[in-house]
Order: sequence, then structure tokens, then C-alpha cells
Amino acid sequence: MNDNQRQQNRSKFTFAFAAFALGMLISATIINANKGPSIDDASGLINFKGSNYTLNDLPTSVAMPYYEMEHEHFEKQRAFLGEAVIQLVAAEQAKKENISEEAAMEKLLAVSPASEEEVSTFFEANKDRIGKPFYEIKADIAQYLTQQKEREKRLSLLEELELKGDFSLLIKAPASPTVFIDTEGYPSTGNPKAKINIVEFADYQCPHCKEASQQLHALLEEYKDQIQLTYMDFPINRSGISRKVSEGAVCADQQGKFWEYNNQAFEEQVQLSDNSPHTIAKTLQLDLAQFDQCIADSATAKKVKASELQAINLGVRGTPAIYINGRKLEGHYLDKALRKAVVELL
Repeated sequence: MNDNQRQQNRSKFTFAFAAFALGMLISATIINANKGPSIDDASGLINFKGSNYTLNDLPTSVAMPYYEMEHEHFEKQRAFLGEAVIQLVAAEQAKKENISEEAAMEKLLAVSPASEEEVSTFFEANKDRIGKPFYEIKADIAQYLTQQKEREKRLSLLEELELKGDFSLLIKAPASPTVFIDTEGYPSTGNPKAKINIVEFADYQCPHCKEASQQLHALLEEYKDQIQLTYMDFPINRSGISRKVSEGAVCADQQGKFWEYNNQAFEEQVQLSDNSPHTIAKTLQLDLAQFDQCIADSATAKKVKASELQAINLGVRGTPAIYINGRKLEGHYLDKALRKAVVELL
């Protein structure tokens, strides 16, 4: 590439920056999102008394925050690079159609505004969390849904380019350290001797956790004896309801009905309340006297708290947080990331 071409390409990156902040957040969710945990973490970070220490050699209290810092930086890098790719596509289209690059970008990312039905459906599904009347929040929901469509348009464009082989990211994602999670006494399903052990930290009021639960169980059904799944509580919702539901799950587990309770709680997610544990226990025909006694036992709350503290010590800041054989799974396309990680490990 000659200097003139380089200058032309640099000029292509100077437009559409009004939308760049949004693009930066959007693009971060696509590039390499399909990738499971990296396994190349052999690089030494420090030398102490003649010995090199890798990320896996460091204490978890240091290794995980260090990894999170590196991963956050990587997300920002791929956001910039994703935006660059979109602008290169727009520049090509502008030249081909003899229009301005701004017009090409608008055409490339054009979406239809959120419809009245879409706005209404979203409000009905989330009104308990929104806490405002429809007329007051309607315009904000419409704007949010339209922006979501724009995000999806960018994601699909980058994914299409990647699948066609027109685009690939040359920088490398950081490797997650392998951590120890004490799952003793927490509910598991699948084969305890499986090659793949998945641990999920989740919150019953987290919509993404509900989706993750469905995807994880579909994966279990598909791979059967090759996976073990363990559920760990991380009730971070400020309402306090998630914590009560988690404690109810501990008590359902005592009666051998954890997964039925877990599934029911996610199914009723938008209607969950302080009374939900008892209501679900009744629906599952548990021994209610034993259930209530368990709820009142301080050991129940301590078990949920112990799981929560493990998540905090691992540096978990949101849910769901999924670990496969001790490595944190990254990727906003969770289903693809899960499947890719499982296939690679098998």
C-alpha cells in the first residue's frame, strides 16, 4: 500500500464519530465473541528469585483482577477495530454508489424505528423492573429498542464479514487463569466424572441468567454424560428477592427438588416476590413444614452467602458468570461461545 492509499484510508476513519461511542460498545460484543476460554497462558509475567510466574501461578485474588483488566482493555481495542471495519465498508459503498461516506454509513446501518407493538410488549415484560407508568417511559423504551436494532445491525454486519472471510481480528484475546471453585454441597447435574465441568454463578432476577439456564440445559441434553453443571448463587439484585429465592432453592435441594425449583423460579422471573419461595415449594408439593424450618435455619442463608463470597473473590461483577473447567467463559453470543468451548475440550 502506497502513502497516498494510506492517507485515503486514514481519512475514511474520520467521519461518523457522532455514532462512534455507540459503535464502540456495540462492536465489542461481536469480534471473536464465539471464542471460548483461551488456553494459551504460558507467558511469564514476573520473575521472582530466578523463577518465572505465569497468570496461573499467581494467587486468584491477583490473577482474576489482572485478567479482568486485560480483558477490559481488549474489549476496547476490538471495539475500535470493529468500528474501523464498518467505516471501511461504508467507504467502499460510498465510492461504489458515488455518495458521501456519511450517507453510505446511514444506509448501511438503517433500521426501522421500534413499533408501538414492540414498545408495548417490552413494557409489559419489564414493567415490574421499570417502576414507571407507560406514558412516562414510552419514548425512552422506543429509543432503547431502536438503538438495540442498530446494535444488532452492526453485529450482523461484522459477523457476516467474518463468516465470508473478509474480516478477522489479528490481536489476541487475553487468557483466563484457571481458578478453583469450591462446589462441594452445591447442586449439580450431569456426570460427576465428566471431562467438562461447568459452574454457573447466577441471579434469579437476571434475564440473561434465565437465557443461560435454558442454553446450559440444552447443552446438557445434547452432550449428556460428557458434561457436569453446578449452580452457584450470586444474588446481586438490589430488591433482595433473589436472595430469598436462592435460600428457597437451598431448601428445595434438601428435598431433592432443586432443579425443578430452579426451573420454576426462572419461568416465573418477572413475577418473583418475597412470597415466591413458599409458592414454588407448594407448587412442587414439597413438605412445607420442613421447607419453612429450613428457611428459618441460619445455615441456609450462610450457604447462599458462601457462594456469593466465592463469586466476589473471583472478581465476578455481573451475572451470569460461567466457568468451564475453572476458566471464565467470555462472549456475548453465549450459546455459540458455550458450544465452541465444549467442542474444543472434547
